Amino acid sequence: MAATAAVQMFMRALQANNAELNELATQALAGNPALEELPPLREEDTSGQGSSPNRDATQRHARFLESLTEQITLGAHLEEQIRRSALPPETEAAALAIIPYLNHHGFFAEPPQQVENELGLDATVFRRALRAIQDLEPAGVGATDLRESLILQLQRRGERGGIPMQLLRHHWDDLVRHRYAEAARALDVEEEAVALAARRIARLNPDPGSGFARTELQIITPDVVVEEEEGKLNVSLTEEGIPRLALSASYREMLSERADNPELRAYLSRCFREGRELIRAIHDRQQTILSVARTIVEQQKAFFLRGPEYLVPLRMDRVATELGISTSTVSRAVRGKYLRCAHGVFELRRFFTSAVSETESAGSVQARIRQLVADEDPGKPLSDAAMAELLEQEGIPIARRTIAKYREQLRILPASLRRKK
Repeated sequence: MAATAAVQMFMRALQANNAELNELATQALAGNPALEELPPLREEDTSGQGSSPNRDATQRHARFLESLTEQITLGAHLEEQIRRSALPPETEAAALAIIPYLNHHGFFAEPPQQVENELGLDATVFRRALRAIQDLEPAGVGATDLRESLILQLQRRGERGGIPMQLLRHHWDDLVRHRYAEAARALDVEEEAVALAARRIARLNPDPGSGFARTELQIITPDVVVEEEEGKLNVSLTEEGIPRLALSASYREMLSERADNPELRAYLSRCFREGRELIRAIHDRQQTILSVARTIVEQQKAFFLRGPEYLVPLRMDRVATELGISTSTVSRAVRGKYLRCAHGVFELRRFFTSAVSETESAGSVQARIRQLVADEDPGKPLSDAAMAELLEQEGIPIARRTIAKYREQLRILPASLRRKK
């Protein structure tokens, strides 16, 4: 039981970003007298006076009470359901790794195929894990978009046929544009029946995550720093915003002095055990993030030494295998953790990319598009199709629509608007 509790504490600490980790520590400090908070390593006491233990305890308790009133996030709600679902271990681990890829609406922020590739999951395991997520509450989560979410909600209600489902599956454009007459003709039903079905669909939830706390915008504090020195890359933790906890010496003394009180001794022993588990979990979290970051830097060395256009395809399972840990552990370690280097600040997840081809990553293709536009004739700018053809000649097969997507991400105007007379 103790080992299980320790593992669960480690997983919670690992998945938490700095703000969430501080909240976890604040709650523990408020409820565990055996824990105390140490000042930050670089903090200087300019007042000449130490903090009042009573005042600190009061402030911690106030912060703890405030945290209890905060809404749970959608991700945390889904993870808790998965842990209670008695799924096979492989499916549970995959589901927990997938959940961070859902946005605050409960939809995939990236194509599911890309998520599957990044995590390096077996296709069958991925499908089972996704099905498990789509069976959770609220109905409609785990979808790729609004349309699929509404379909999942109807299926949850047992409505696998009928006009509403047909509208969603086969006449989505007519539905959203209120072209009920066209849909009615295609379905060979009365227009009123289509209108009634549309009203039923309108009663479904377009935002499954609306009842949960949204993640507020926060100033990004890098967890890891990468610095180049004479061609060598040094990777280190910043430790910024990481709570420093210790076990209370006074309560340890009390524990030894009150051996004659079994009830008090049992209570204090539990407090010290839980305190040690949290301190160890935070330490192991930091070491895991550092190990994952060092492996990423080793695999993406060209990126750090030469620039973003040299980002190469990298999957989480490759890092997991090298470190001897699970893919879900790598997924937790990179969620919401940031790295600072000469090229900027990046979420660690940014370095896991699906291959556009065997040798090219999305980052390098975007860099190539930027270069093509910079070199083009202003009077005859390259169309998306022309750029796709040029890249294919360079051995990079890529669809025109993918070029268009990358161009928009780079904020490059279409050819018709780039033309200069």
